[in-house]
Amino acid sequence: MMKEDDIRFDQKVRAAWMYYVAGQNQSEIAALLGTSRPVVQRLIAAAKEEGIVSIGLHHPVAACLNYASLLKEKYKLHECNIVPTFASESTLDSVSYGCYQLMSQYLKGTSAKVIGIGSGLTLKKTIKRIDFESKNSKCVALISAMDENGQCNYYDDVPLLLARKIQANYFQWPAPRYAKSLAEHKMWSTNRLFESVTSVADHADVIFVGIGALGTQSPIFKDGFINLEQLDDLRQRGAIGEILGRFIDAEGQVAESDSNRLITSYDIRRNSHPRIAVACGEDKRPVILAALKGGWINGLVTDEGTARWLLTQ
Repeated sequence: MMKEDDIRFDQKVRAAWMYYVAGQNQSEIAALLGTSRPVVQRLIAAAKEEGIVSIGLHHPVAACLNYASLLKEKYKLHECNIVPTFASESTLDSVSYGCYQLMSQYLKGTSAKVIGIGSGLTLKKTIKRIDFESKNSKCVALISAMDENGQCNYYDDVPLLLARKIQANYFQWPAPRYAKSLAEHKMWSTNRLFESVTSVADHADVIFVGIGALGTQSPIFKDGFINLEQLDDLRQRGAIGEILGRFIDAEGQVAESDSNRLITSYDIRRNSHPRIAVACGEDKRPVILAALKGGWINGLVTDEGTARWLLTQ
């Protein structure tokens, strides 16, 4: 049960978050919080006076802080950042801001870092927020943006976008996402360049990845990396989603399929450092849970609705 002081603090931070991060006006905030516009004005002003707001927000919403603590304990997480949600259309922006907060903690400063990075819209939105450099760092892509014919998905320029933003050395994943045969997969995965980039990923200080649901609206399907026949086959084999192009079942195990045998992306389970998934939305909740069960991730940035759901599982 939240104490009265926690509730007041929660309201101040929610109002500030909605105003400064979600971009909602004071009337909209008042309606969502069930209060008046003058009260919202006072909440935002108090948040500024108390140092909760400067250029950014420095304190989590009280309820979200509690969820993060409980999730850390339940799933043995290294990192957990839970962000407030007020409307479905603003959830992605809130989660990308939460990821930005965590990414800043790892990359700001003068010490050299190696960061492994996946792909997807949420990570791309996160990186667009970055306003600092980390010139001594290395940025390594963990999955290829290229299909078997050399065509690239523009959403998957995320690692390059990050490297450009922070002015880091950039390591591109040196293979198409899926090989065409087992022989070709062996050829890609045993060459000197592939082993060199894999070694960089093995030494990543922190990894950020997206998580994908499996369906006809999933980017991995819409962007042509798998076709309808492969999608149906994966579902029949129990796959519910993917991490870096690897399809997993509800228990987090790799599904038996040709797609999984031919994937070239980095297996993040090789790395013992923080492996942080950034994901939100009801369709991804079972996949997030599977990723936790399977030991793919030990860090999470998500919305409070998903956090509450994970705590009930």
